[in-house]
This record gives sequence, C-alpha cells and structure tokens, in this order.
Amino acid sequence: MTKGFFRERKHYSLQEITDNLINIDMEETRRIVGILKKYGVVKAVKKNKTDFDDLSNEDIVLTDVIDNASDIEYIFDYVGVAVLEGQVFKCYPKYIKSTDYLFENLKQVLKVIKKYNASEQLIYLFNGEDDSRIFNKLAVSLHLLESYYADGLYTNQKNVIETNGEGEILWDKTINETFAIIQNNKPYYVELQTRNTVDNNNDYFRRLHECILTKCSRELSDAGLLDLFELIEVKLTREELSDFGDTSYILYRLQSEIQTQYITRKQNLLKTMYTYIANEKTDKNDISYSLYGTNSFNLVWEKVCADNFGNVLDKKIIDLPLNESVRNKFEYENETLREMIKTPRWRKKEYPNVKDPKVKTLKPDLVCIYPIDEQKKDYCFGIYDAKYYCIDYQVHGDKASISGQPGVGDVTKQYLYQLAFDDFIVKQGYRYVQNMFFCPDEIGDKQYGWVQMDIFNHIGNKKLENIAVVKLCASKMYQLYLDNQTISEYEINQYIPEIDRQEVSDQNFANRMLEYLMRITNASIMAEEKLEMKAERGKLIYPKQIKRELGAKIIYDTICPVASNALYGFNPYKEESCSGVVAENIGDSYGRCSHIADVAIEIEKKIKDLSEEKLRDENAFKGILKQCFEDKADIVSMAEGQCLNMLTEKVMELVREVYL
Repeated sequence: MTKGFFRERKHYSLQEITDNLINIDMEETRRIVGILKKYGVVKAVKKNKTDFDDLSNEDIVLTDVIDNASDIEYIFDYVGVAVLEGQVFKCYPKYIKSTDYLFENLKQVLKVIKKYNASEQLIYLFNGEDDSRIFNKLAVSLHLLESYYADGLYTNQKNVIETNGEGEILWDKTINETFAIIQNNKPYYVELQTRNTVDNNNDYFRRLHECILTKCSRELSDAGLLDLFELIEVKLTREELSDFGDTSYILYRLQSEIQTQYITRKQNLLKTMYTYIANEKTDKNDISYSLYGTNSFNLVWEKVCADNFGNVLDKKIIDLPLNESVRNKFEYENETLREMIKTPRWRKKEYPNVKDPKVKTLKPDLVCIYPIDEQKKDYCFGIYDAKYYCIDYQVHGDKASISGQPGVGDVTKQYLYQLAFDDFIVKQGYRYVQNMFFCPDEIGDKQYGWVQMDIFNHIGNKKLENIAVVKLCASKMYQLYLDNQTISEYEINQYIPEIDRQEVSDQNFANRMLEYLMRITNASIMAEEKLEMKAERGKLIYPKQIKRELGAKIIYDTICPVASNALYGFNPYKEESCSGVVAENIGDSYGRCSHIADVAIEIEKKIKDLSEEKLRDENAFKGILKQCFEDKADIVSMAEGQCLNMLTEKVMELVREVYL
C-alpha cells in the first residue's frame, strides 16, 4: 500500500493505520486517531459492517480508541488531505480500487474540490465548532499561496524624486536646485526634477507577506504536499516572523494597516495574514491539525454531474425545447422546471389551501433535455440522480448478492420524480424519457444494470420506467467539469445507454387509445357529478369541452377513413365492393397507424394555436395538413390531390363542431 493513502469508507484496524504511516508507534496512532475521530474524519464502526456502505447511528461505535478490540474497526469518512502532528493522511474516494495511480487521482479530486469550494465561496479557516475548533492552517496556507500566484505580493507605494524621470515635473525644485543654460536670454534646464510613485520594496507589510509565503511553502514542501496541490516552492526571504516583533506587535501593525487600506483585495489579504499570525499556536493543547477536503463528497459528485449534463431544472419552462404553444407559454409564464413539483398542501374545510414554507418538496438532482435526431423534432427527457455509491455484485455459484446500493427511499424518490413530471412530459410532446442513477467508477459502464419496484410499474394509467444504473468514468467527468465543458447531444450516448431510452407511452397510439377511453369514462363521471352541483360550487363541463379534451383521438378517428381510401383504394364513406382489397403486412400496418397517430397529435397541437379566423380558412387548413404529413413517406399520399380535399373537408367539419 502507498504510504499515507487511505480509501474512504474502507475498514482499517489500528495496526493497519500504523503500518501505513511513517515513523509512528501504536500508542501515537491511538492518540492521533482519537483526534481525527473527535473532528469527524475517522469513525469507529462495527467490524461486521460492510465496507463502503452508508452509515446509520447503529453502525457507529461511541467509544475510546482501543487497539485490541476484536469487534471494532475504523473508517475515514472524508475525501481530501488531513495533516496532524506531522502525519499526512491522504484520503481518496471510495470508488477507486486500484492503487496504481493514487497520487494522480487524488490530485485531480483536490482540483475538483477546489473548484466546488470556489463556486460555493467556501474557505474553511477553522476545523470543528465553538470550544473544540482548531485553526485550519493548511487551507489558509493554500489560499495565501494561490492568491500570491494570481495577484503577486502586497504593495505599498511611496513618492520619489527622480532626475529626468517620467513623472510630473517639479518646476520649483528644478529652478531652485539645478543649473540652467542661458541662450538668447532663455533658460534651458537639462536636469529636470520629477516626482514618481514606486512600490516600496522595504515596506513592513510586503516583507511580512514574503515571510509568511516562504514559511507556508516550506511547511507544505516538508509534508510532501506541494506536488499534490500543483504548487511551485516559494523562497522569497530569509527573514523569520520573530524579526518583525512579537505576535501582539505584528497584529497591532496589521490592524492599523487594515483600517487605512481601502482596496478590497488588499484588505482581504491583510485579514488573512492577521488570521494566520493570530492562530500560529493553534489551540490550548497546541495541536497542529489541518484539513483540505470534505465529509460530503456526494455533493461534489452531484455538482459535477449537473454541470456536465447541462441541468435545466432552473431554466424557465418557456425556454425549453418543444414549447411552441402560446397556450403553454401563458400557462407557465416564468415558472421553472424545479418549481413544478409543489410542496405538500394541507386542507381543512375552513382552510382549503395551507402549506408550510419550511417544508421542502421533492428535489431531483438534474434534468437533461436533448434531441435524438438531427432535425431536432423528437426529444428525450432525462431524469438523472447523481448517486455517490459503490454498487457491487458478489457472485456465489449460481447466485449473486449486492452491496453498496442506494436504499429504498432513494429508489422510491426517483420513481416519484418521473411521476411528478409525467403530465408535463406528455403535454410538452417529449417522445422519450430516461430515468437513471449516475454512480462514479474508475472505468465506467453505461450498461451496468437497473433497479425496479413492481408497485411503481403502473400507477393508474401511467407507466413508469425502471431506473437504469449507469457507472460514469469519474476521471472523465472531473476533467469535463474542470474544463467547464457540457456534454452535447452528439456525445451523450458515449456516457449513457440508448437502450434505456424508452418511448413515452402516451406517444404510442395504442396506449393513448387506452388512456383516452379511461379519460372519456372519467370525464363522463365528472360531468354527471358537476351537473348535480349548484352553479356557485363548480363550473359545468359540456360535451363540446369533453370533445376538445379528446381532440387527438377524435382527429385520428376522422382521418383513418381517408387513409383507407388513399392507401388501399377503399372509401368507407361510399357504398362499394371491397373484394379487391388484399391483406397488408402487419408491420407496415403498425408503422402507418403510428404515423397517423403522430399526425393526429400534431394536428391537434396546431389547431389549438389557431385563431377562429384561421380555423375557418380552408386554404390555411390545407397548408397545415400538408405540413403535418410531409415528412411521413408511408402516408404522405393522404395529403395529395382528392385525398387532401377529403381530408380537409372531414377535419374542418370536426373543427366546426368542436372548436367553433
């Protein structure tokens, strides 16, 4: 094992931890692990607890560190670097199994954490809370060095007098202190006295900044951390902090400078230097302890996936693709996709609509909407959840067991996300839906597997998809995140499986027919109930309104006879023999029915967007019908010649009855 490296959530005995550190005995290891345990980096767990699983309160052992306990082991519940009493603990993510490239992998992970912290504007100056907190020297040292690389040294400027300089000419000083050459009764000065403003290299605070930077760099170099954080060693001075006075004097000078400095960047630098000097003795027990990392790497993984896949949860719905309906735009206005999932509302007879603003609702990690064809006519609605889990199957003969998987609550919520968006998906016309867990992995496997709960397969008339489990190559994901790149629709199938992209059932005509039949029944029941209501208690639903709700189904029924005439020469509107009609290949029949269903849906959408004047215009109607049929080669003949006239006549007849 590489010295100083520890795998997150892996079980270690005290002896194994001792063997993995440098120049340390068991007694010192016990003391150090006790400190790490106090600050949440290490946890004591029952030995029979599976590696890498989530921890419950029952799994954690609240006891002192004991070296000979047979039923207790220790895990590092942390990703990053911890420095304690000269010992460096390099904790890498739990999904990394190979030890071949630990240094390079952790280096990349630390850069990801740095970017995540920058986006969240986090700098942890202290570890722990209240009386137990300890100054986080590592984080402050890294911040000071990175600020220096970006902005250089602290500077104060001073005015200097120069001869023939480039600054302002001081005429009084030039006339009084230099000689002039008189020619033609005119003085000519060859040594002009000028004033210039230059950096004061001997400034107290500049020298103090150099001293602190050199000290930080030296300590990181001694700990072997410069390369891990990709820093260059800084040697700016040989001065020590003691050369600037005692601690109270240095702090007094810094406080005075802060009060006279009005540049924000310089103020922040002075305050950081003040914190560094003030906490040189870290706590009352003089423990030297620093951290750079996180106990919540799952949040980092969620952020990486959301950025890489172009999360649209916080986009306005009117800006999403396939939202061309004026009616829909008015309906959603400035609502975002995230706001579509409402919080619970509590109802009572006197108070019919009460909600608690403190109660949160379902919050999916990310939603990605991308086209599946070059023409961008059909889109996929992807509901993805970034899961920081190490799902693994153990095979025993002809049987297998699983470990490291999300719990039933996570699976249930993922089904509910799709259920919450289901009506929106159908209304917007998204033809495909994906429901997936994204787990980190060293290599990646887009066909890893899936999870299902039979009780969610069908809820009423809605069919929910099984949840695919996709393992993403973490190093590739991190590089995309660090490069600020978003995965395009042309690249997305490199990372997720096409096979799990299921067609939305409501876009399949057979399923639409079943749903329409149920909706007809439900609408009839509702109409009967509401007819019995008093006028002030509800709005009546009349037959014409029911027909509008069932528009696509009725349009389909209307244009099918035209299809019979155009495709098979049989006109059901006329009495004629059908003895010449032959059987059709069932595959062709299904394909044509599917295309006719698509056309019916398209016609319904366009009709709802037309004004009453346009609905009465036969020529405008013909143009719309031809447009709906033009890219469907199997049935395009329905919108040509006499068939187009018949189609226009029947659809306009329906429109007059239902929409006008």
